[in-house]
Amino acid sequence: MQPLPSPPSGVGDELAAVHARLSGILLTEQTMETALELITSLARDTVTGSLGSGVTLLRADGQPTTMASTDPVVDDLDRLQYGLEEGPCLAAWAGSTVVRADDLANEERWPMWSPRAVGLGVRSVLSAPMEAGGTTWGAVKVYSKAAGAYDERADDVLRRFAGQAAIFVSNVQTAQSAERIGDDLKGILRSRDVIATATGMVMVRRELDHAGAYRQLVSLARAARIPLHELAERLVASPVPHGR
Repeated sequence: MQPLPSPPSGVGDELAAVHARLSGILLTEQTMETALELITSLARDTVTGSLGSGVTLLRADGQPTTMASTDPVVDDLDRLQYGLEEGPCLAAWAGSTVVRADDLANEERWPMWSPRAVGLGVRSVLSAPMEAGGTTWGAVKVYSKAAGAYDERADDVLRRFAGQAAIFVSNVQTAQSAERIGDDLKGILRSRDVIATATGMVMVRRELDHAGAYRQLVSLARAARIPLHELAERLVASPVPHGR
């Protein structure tokens, strides 16, 4: 990945930077990780005082995982949340709301996670849900070593970054679904066409009507114990009249 630009000064510039850097990225699962790494890097650099940032999504097995992070401590803090099943990132995701903790040393919402986070040198945290298309896809979070590091402006900035991340993830999911549907539809159409061609060949070779030729194909397929479309493909590919 190319070096990141200097942090832009305003929220509009920050989001413009995200759009500009993502504009040439193709919608694939592999590049989704690259895009999320870019977003976390920009979030860390833009939300003043952050030591690191990360993105949490669901794995295929339904468990949360950190898809992108800027620092190993982010991974450690996130793993603690997943293992303890509590923490600001999970709270932001579950509640679809921005969650901020000004001083984890005095934080009571996550009694098991908070003291462990302080032990790792973190005092403030801010997390925003990734919402797009009526779905909450995950959450973006930033951590800071200083107490009281984040304010309402930081809330707004991170929420906007989370929105950009959500849109990209949503688009990737939509593209993948469309590709799967497209492949299935193409397969169905190919099978239909080859069966129709094979039926026509049987009609000519055995002087049968359409219904009789189709029944003949079905009977041959059952006798050979192969799918109808496979028998049709063999018939169409064979230069020798089948069954004569």
